[in-house]
Formats: sequence, structure tokens, C-alpha cells
Amino acid sequence: MANLEPLKSPGKMEITSKRLEMLSYGKERLKHHTKCFAAKGAVDELSKSVQDVVASCTSRTEGKSCIGDIVGARLSTVNISHGAELLSQNMSTRPHTKMSEKLPKTPNLNNNTIFPAPTGNSRPIKMSTSEDEVFLSNNSLELQGLRRRVTVKELIEADLLNKNVAEQLDKGIKTVSQVQMSLGKYLNQTNSIAGLYLESSKQKISFNEAVKEGIIESSVALEFLEAQAATGFLVDTLSHGKYSVQEAVDKGLVAAEFKEALLQAEKAVTGYSYNGKTLSVFQAMESKLITKQVGTRLLEVQIATGGIVDPGRSVRLPLETACKQDHLSHDVARTLNKTLGKVRGFENPNTRQGVHYAELMKLCVVDLAGNHLLLPFGTRKISTPSPDTPSTISVVDTNTKSEITLYDAFLKYYIEKQIYLERSEVQSQWRETTDKSEGGTRYFLTDVNSGRMFSIDDALTQGKISQVDLNKYRDGRITVTELADMLTSRSTVAPNPNSPIAGIWDPNECRRISVLKAMHQNLLDRLTATRLLEAQACTGGIINPPTGKRYSISDALQYELMDTEIAASIQKSQQAYSGFQQPGSQLALSTYEALRRNLVGRDLGHRFLELQHLTGGLVDPNLQTRMPLEDARSNGLVDDQTARRLQDETMHARNLVCPKTKEKISYKEALARAVFDCHTGMRFLEAAVRSDTLK
Repeated sequence: MANLEPLKSPGKMEITSKRLEMLSYGKERLKHHTKCFAAKGAVDELSKSVQDVVASCTSRTEGKSCIGDIVGARLSTVNISHGAELLSQNMSTRPHTKMSEKLPKTPNLNNNTIFPAPTGNSRPIKMSTSEDEVFLSNNSLELQGLRRRVTVKELIEADLLNKNVAEQLDKGIKTVSQVQMSLGKYLNQTNSIAGLYLESSKQKISFNEAVKEGIIESSVALEFLEAQAATGFLVDTLSHGKYSVQEAVDKGLVAAEFKEALLQAEKAVTGYSYNGKTLSVFQAMESKLITKQVGTRLLEVQIATGGIVDPGRSVRLPLETACKQDHLSHDVARTLNKTLGKVRGFENPNTRQGVHYAELMKLCVVDLAGNHLLLPFGTRKISTPSPDTPSTISVVDTNTKSEITLYDAFLKYYIEKQIYLERSEVQSQWRETTDKSEGGTRYFLTDVNSGRMFSIDDALTQGKISQVDLNKYRDGRITVTELADMLTSRSTVAPNPNSPIAGIWDPNECRRISVLKAMHQNLLDRLTATRLLEAQACTGGIINPPTGKRYSISDALQYELMDTEIAASIQKSQQAYSGFQQPGSQLALSTYEALRRNLVGRDLGHRFLELQHLTGGLVDPNLQTRMPLEDARSNGLVDDQTARRLQDETMHARNLVCPKTKEKISYKEALARAVFDCHTGMRFLEAAVRSDTLK
């Protein structure tokens, strides 16, 4: 017999301030492993930045500080990020490390192609910025851009470099290597998806070779190759070289049949010639040189991989800067936001469904053997979050065929702390929350993305973290992400075989959601949602999916785990757990006794007994225990006839609609189809992938 858990009432969750920290970390010998992570850090910028850019574009004529001011604020710290402007806003109080001893003397600009640099004289140059005039004694300082070397003057004009950094660079206080690495995302880093990672063999393969081997269709390969061409260069996953389209065709890296289409896509980087001018994608759209459909697709890829390309200066620009410099407009930004919400222009080779390019980038892994972004292909789904896997694979090494999580890569010094934090923000968004319901304040870590939740107090009591660990977090020496990953790696939750269906796993958002939310999102019909909540109530209480804790119906209403209509219809189900009350008596009656005394309808009572039988045993409300069927029969909780009916599966009602297959199923079949959540040990039913993904 198992002891019953009392129903618990939650407190209101309050989001507290997130502790952030950006520390330079890692070893010199592993520095080269971090180069490609800047590309992955941009994957969440599509959804966030496109939404924000509508507002930012309207301020094009206002006197706002340029992005160069922000980027240059802390160049002595490595700023490889998914948005230099975002990082700098959070770095005003962060410690930083001098990088002059850590960074290589010269950046690794290109393994193969060296694009010509503009020539200039040696006279001191004078230029204006949004702040003051800048005087440089050495106008030969250059960095490697997308297709050529870029002068400091051009970087200032592009609002990527501010006055202070330019002068420090001119005086030798900062090195070209430091600035190159800090602005790498906007300059020459490889930010596109380079190829496939074959999960079965743990090998990488180019898109061109994948077509030859019949792994993907040529049309799918062309989409990915066009994305490479439109964001900088074509990538060779074997030699690690970066090539123009013509060079790639000459070397046999891409099929000749793709040449014309790729040359057109490449113009998004080299520019469109028109009346003696070199136009960007947006400007080409405005001049009717390309269609709006083509332009939207090219802009989507550029946004996902780091910014809008300014072909004249051969750099990428943040969206706000692109708006100010006429490489994007308010109307186009609004169109992008509206169109990209409906049309998904790239095909996921694994599912054959339309997705956004940024969504594909989120699924990618980084190959340390070449620093490439690779899209996993196969049935293992190593990078796809699931309820039964605590962490996904984010880092691979195709030379050694090893696969590790992001946190493990950080602990083993394969990646620096800054890169680890940036990539973690793509996968999870941990926040600290508080619960003030039970006479004190309890602290939780909550992942906004997946719906996971950890109690800091319980973790401390259970020894999953030490007081020293907690003090480091409170003092700001480790971040909320590190503390959460520490808890995840140290938390082993066994599957609960007596768990009812606790919630729904939404594969579209890769998160745990409540039954009610699944109904609101049309992943469940109302009747199925009611039956699932009824099963929770009659077996211990309504379940909060992030924690696995149970609550009374009244508390579940308060915290939006059910609505009033469902609550009214399942009131008796809670009595099946806590006991039915005989008028004039204080004795709590079991469901079987309530059936005998006509306190509950026959069909409803048998359903309660069936649900309890399937999830651990019948409830004795007076002893606060659950009993297997044989023990329940011996203790008078059920008679022989009722026991036989409970054991006869043909008598089980098929009153649920499977959220994935849409078949009519019984509750026992639902339990068999469910997956155990590695975080709570509870069962979750997986919903269907939405079919409204247009391509």
C-alpha cells in the first residue's frame, strides 16, 4: 500500500531579476573551437528581431546612439554573440578580461579565397560619427569583411565601430585581432548551415554529396546552398574552405546545374548593379530588380545568420542599423513579421515539413572538427528536445565520433563560458521565481522555454546543490543558467509507473504544457481534456506539469490549470480521492461504498474505479492509502463482480481522442502511448505536429 500525498496549494510565481555574467573563459589550446558558435547564437534573432524591428525602424531619423557605440563598449571582452547590442546592455557591471594575451595575433580570415582589399593613401584621415569627429593617423587598418577587407572608416560609417574603439585601435591599445573577433558575426564568420550530420554514422556530409547519395532531394540541397551564397560564401565541410559560387562550381563542390540559381542568390552579398550603384536586397526589391517573394526569403536568411548584408561595405548590419542606413524599411519589416509567421520557406529534411531557417539553425550541432554548423539527419533526433531527455546534443566531433551536451562541452573546456551562456539562451531561458504561499518565500528556477521548474530549497535539502554553490549564484560568480544545468545534471528522476497523464508535450514548441493550455491551443478537444483532468483529480489532484505537484480543484482554478466549466463537471472526481460524505455522517466513504449508497452514478463511479485501478490502486480515503485490486477486494473496497469488470479491458470506455493520431482510445491505451518526463517522472501525451506549416 502506498501513502497518499496531501493536496498542496501553490503560491503566486513572481519573476525576479536574472543574474547574468559574461566572463572570458577557456584555454588557449581550445580557442579555435569557439569560432563557429557565434553563428549558432544568431538563431533566435529571427523571431525576436523581426518583431522588434518594426518599432526600431520608426526611429530612423531620431538622434539615437549607433550600434557601434554599444559594440565598442567592452571590446576587451570577447563579444561573439547573437547580438552585440544585446550583450553590451548587460555588461556594464560585468568583470572582463584582457584578451591581448589570449587572442591570436592575426585572425583566420579565409582558408582559401582572399578577396582584394581597397587601397588608400597614408595621410591621416578625418571622419564624422554620430558623436564626434574621429582623427586616425593610420588609415591602413583593415579587417576582413564578407568578401573583401574593410577599412576602419567603413566600419565607423556602418555604425559597427565607435569613436573610442577606433581611436584605441589607431593607437595600438586594441589589436585588429580583438576587434575582428568582437565583430566577427558582422564580418567574416561562417554563420550558415554548412551540411548534414548523419546520426547513424556520426559523419558529416555536404549538401551536394547528400544529393548524390540519395539522402535529400536536389531542391532541398539548393535551398541550403542558396542560403550559404546569400549570407557570405559556400562552405566546404571537408577542407573548411569558403568560396564564391564560381570557385565552388570550378572545384566541383556544387553541381553545375545549381550555378545560375546560386549566382542570383550570391548577389545578396555582392550586390545588385543598378544605374551605377550597388544595391542591397531591400534596395533591389524597391527597384523591382527582384520580386518581393525572393527578397523576403533572402532577408529571412540574412536576419537568421547575423544581420542584413551591406554589399557596398561587405559587412552585416543589425536590423536597427539597417533601417537607419536604408537597407530595410518599416513597411518591409512589417511585411516580414506578417509573412514569416505564415510561410515557412525551407524544408526540414527529417520531417519534410516547411520551417523557418532560424528554426533549422536551432536544431543544428557544432562540429569541433572544422567549426561547422551541421543539421542532424536521422531518426535519433539528438538535437530535438523531448520530455524523456534532460539535455540535447549540441556539440559533436566528427573526427572522434563523440557527441556531448553543451554543459559537458563547457565543463570539459571545449567551449568558453561566454559561448556556453549564449548557446544556452537559445535552448533554455532560465529565470528565478518565488512562491510566497506557505508562510515564507520559496525559490524556484523556471525554464520559460520548456516549462521545467526546480525548487532551489528542495535541491539544497536533498544535496543536489551545496550552500557553496548557492552562495556563488547569489554572489554572481555563477549564472542562473549554470545553476540550472548543475541541477539538471545532478537530478535523476525515476519514471513513476503509477502516474496518470500529467500534461501534454507540444512538439511544435518543444515544451510541457498543461491539459487546459493544450485545449486552448487546439491540441486537445474539450471532452478529452475533461477526462484527463478528471483522472488527475480522482487519483490525487490536478497536476502542474513543470513540477509534477498536485493541487485541489479550487487551487487549480486559481492558477489556470482548468476552467470553471471543467471544474463544475468533475467536482465528484475529487471526492473519489478524498472520500464521499454520507449525509449526517462524518465518515469518508470510498467510491465503491458511494456506489452502493447511490451517492454517485453507476457509470461515473465505475470510471473513477477504473482510473484508480490503472494508476496504482483503489483509494481508501480513511486510511489515506491506495491498494492493488486484490488487496482492495480483501479490504472491502470492491466486490468480486466489480473487480472482474475492472480487469476486463473490453469494458474500458474509449472516451479519449489521441492528440497525436486522433484515434479513439481508452485511458489504458493513453497510458501506454505516453512518455515519462525525465524531470518529474510523470507521464505526458505527445500532441501532433501542426499541419499549418506552409512552404
